[in-house]
Amino acid sequence: MIQSYLRQQKIYGWLLYSFRNQNPIALSVVGLAHGGSRRWFLWIPAQGTPAWLVHAIETHMFVDVPTELAGDMTRYVSWRELEAELPRLVGAPSARRLRIAMEYSPRNALPYVSTVDGGVIDLVRETTRAEIVSSADLVQQMTAVLSAAQIAGHRRAAAGCLAVKDAAFAFIGQRLRHGQDVTEFDVQCFINDELAKRNLQTGVTSLCSVNAHAADPHYISSAAHHSSIQIGDAIVLDMWSRETNNPDDYFADITWTGYCGVDVPPKMRAVFAVVAQARDATVRHIQARLDAGQPAYGYQADDAARRVISDAGYGAFILHRTGHSLGPTGHWIGANIDNLETQDRRQLIPNLMFTVEPGIYMPEFNFDDSPVAKGLGVRSEIDCLMHGDRVEVTTLPLQHEVIPILA
Repeated sequence: MIQSYLRQQKIYGWLLYSFRNQNPIALSVVGLAHGGSRRWFLWIPAQGTPAWLVHAIETHMFVDVPTELAGDMTRYVSWRELEAELPRLVGAPSARRLRIAMEYSPRNALPYVSTVDGGVIDLVRETTRAEIVSSADLVQQMTAVLSAAQIAGHRRAAAGCLAVKDAAFAFIGQRLRHGQDVTEFDVQCFINDELAKRNLQTGVTSLCSVNAHAADPHYISSAAHHSSIQIGDAIVLDMWSRETNNPDDYFADITWTGYCGVDVPPKMRAVFAVVAQARDATVRHIQARLDAGQPAYGYQADDAARRVISDAGYGAFILHRTGHSLGPTGHWIGANIDNLETQDRRQLIPNLMFTVEPGIYMPEFNFDDSPVAKGLGVRSEIDCLMHGDRVEVTTLPLQHEVIPILA
């Protein structure tokens, strides 16, 4: 697959490099948990056999690499030897300029794949006279495409998270109906316990936030710092997890918005309606591209979502991209739905997974006409899986209205 891609893109080869785990992408491709304490290179040519350049005292680390990456191993000791061997490693001809892929992104447009430092890029350019191009698309092909087993594991995790979401809203409602104290941190701990009951990972922190805290997308309560939940409060629940028995399983990641009352205030309903429209516009945009036989891209899908929010007059209250790549670590290195924080111009390819999670965040907003503005954050997050001809929402049902927790 790697060499076929390189030939199609007219790239001479892929040069993987790491030093002290600096490049987790290289480690992932090679299948190493730890990359040693010395610099190493792996050259994967468009044609021919891979080749290695490793320090003499660390050759033992690379004896069990995948068969398709096995190849000649050149040892170096001094920096002079390393610099002399680099052009020989890639077979750099003197007559023409090569295109070599590395974990580099021009102008740092995609920091997720920009994991090779500038000094190494300088070194490779000077010793090989190569043009360095980004490996971003190749990295996505190699590391962010789900297997059938991973898709099945994600679906089970998604079902578990949706069930925990329902249980958490019920828990809040029960406490409030009986006049019992309940805090953001209580709900956070409850979610953690419920995930564990379903054999889902609990090492990540799901979020429960109310009012102005919900206007901070990454607010996390703690035993020392949290707010009580009262009747009339707005609630955001954000939870993500995966099955615990396989470290390669993919996460599910969902966010739902609720209101601690029977009748959701009209102002809050109106804000949520805009968020839901932006979410659905993202999915429609991607599907329309596929229906037209055109590639879909993360940056264009992000533009589609933010256009809805801006047109409704809430553009100043957007604080993050529309979605992120989803993988074995919640945020992964495939294409993001992003033309805000970064310029993600990678194609949304089959078996790629990502979230769609537009939000509006207003810390001073008065959503219930009380004398003091409570603040309001609203987000709706779904997970999407790309197929060859369609985009699938894997976390159905969609949230169409704010959940009235006491109804």
